[in-house]
This record gives sequence, structure tokens and C-alpha cells, in this order.
Amino acid sequence: MRDIVAVVVAVESPAGLLVDALNTLAAHLPPADRPMVCPLCPARSWPCAPFDQAARHVQDSGVAIGPFVPLDLHPQVWPPAP
Repeated sequence: MRDIVAVVVAVESPAGLLVDALNTLAAHLPPADRPMVCPLCPARSWPCAPFDQAARHVQDSGVAIGPFVPLDLHPQVWPPAP
């Protein structure tokens, strides 16, 4: 598992309104030494379906997920264009 930190935000803030989806994003982040494996969905590669669904929900709500995903994982979330 990756190290995590808790942040307090106002309930009515954009992050507060998306707390369940943001918690799902954090829970399904792969460990630094195994960046292709979801710790909660071991039969699936990362990004797994729960991460993807949560990421889409966050983005559809107008909040970028980039700040919530470690930089080393950005290429896997947003693969380079062919």
C-alpha cells in the first residue's frame, strides 16, 4: 500500500461532495513497487474498474483527478497518444 494522508475539507466543497469517489481512488491506488496491480482487485490490472468509475465520476463533476493520483501513475491513467 502507498502511504496516505487525511485532509479535512468542508462538506460543501468540491472535494467534500466527492469524498466517496476520492476515497475509492485512494483505496485502489497500486503500491509503488507494483504499479500495475490494484491492491483490492488482485485479479485485475491497474487502473481497475472501481478506480476508473470513481475517476470518471470525479471528472464528470468538474474536478481534475490529477492532484489525487501520484505523479508516477499519471502515464498509466492517461497513456500517451499513439
